[in-house]
Amino acid sequence: MRLTISRGAAVLGAALAVAACGPQRAASPVTTHAPPAADQNGPAAFAARARQVTAQWEQSAAARAWRAGLVLLDASDLTPVPFDAGFGSQQQKDAFASGHFRLAGTLPAQPLAGLVRWADGSTLRLPLLTARAAFAELAAQRPCGGPYSCGQLTVTGAQPDVVTVPTSRGLARVPAWRFTVAELGWPVSEVAVGRSALVVLPGHSPIPAPGRSTPGINELTAVSGDGRTLTLSFIGSACDAAWGAYRYQSGATVVVGSWQRPSAGSSPCPAVGIFRTARVTLSRPLGTRVVLDVASGLPLAPGFQVP
Repeated sequence: MRLTISRGAAVLGAALAVAACGPQRAASPVTTHAPPAADQNGPAAFAARARQVTAQWEQSAAARAWRAGLVLLDASDLTPVPFDAGFGSQQQKDAFASGHFRLAGTLPAQPLAGLVRWADGSTLRLPLLTARAAFAELAAQRPCGGPYSCGQLTVTGAQPDVVTVPTSRGLARVPAWRFTVAELGWPVSEVAVGRSALVVLPGHSPIPAPGRSTPGINELTAVSGDGRTLTLSFIGSACDAAWGAYRYQSGATVVVGSWQRPSAGSSPCPAVGIFRTARVTLSRPLGTRVVLDVASGLPLAPGFQVP
């Protein structure tokens, strides 16, 4: 069974909607703007939501595994697609995304061996899937995402493999099975760690009510050398006159959120989302504390964007 943080209980999607023309990267560097509150502790609604997010995180499987276990940052990392991979048709792409695979060959019977290895040299031994069990995870047979039948991709064999995936502890090399697929010009790899032995952060999901009024953060872009300053990015409006960020601190977490102040006047505002950047200052170094987005409840790992 795959463990996830429930979006209904602990996760909320980003509160700012981006218009159809999509977000645009702001060209200006980080700018200091006076927040509407006296400091970065935020208003009562932010603090209340931050306390809720903190409590939910402390009770989650991801919190228990974040520093010592295996936490994948996105479900797509279970079946990573090579950077240069492509599909011959939309039907193939839909079949892949929906787990429409059929077996037309013999899979290896021998058990898989190997450890999860991180760049810092640390390792973790976890229970590994057989080739047949990994194929069962790959061939999930979910409803086809497109308007037409997406058919089936044909697996003809498998070999032991290792894939590199983002985790809560940085990039890790993880044992996998590499499946040969007749219709594709590249092999499809499936992470071979037993699903009960890892945690996967959730992906896209409807926005639950508790965080809709608490704009969040998309990415933790940097932590200062002394661990006291966090640089954050989030989506704002092209007509924002000012913007900034809040933070809520506890012993094990730092919860962050954003604020925007629209320009005065009634001039039309371009329907675009702008990536804004702001900094928050902590009362003590971040250390091993986990940074959480107030809107989604998701942890913010450097370089990973909240869906």
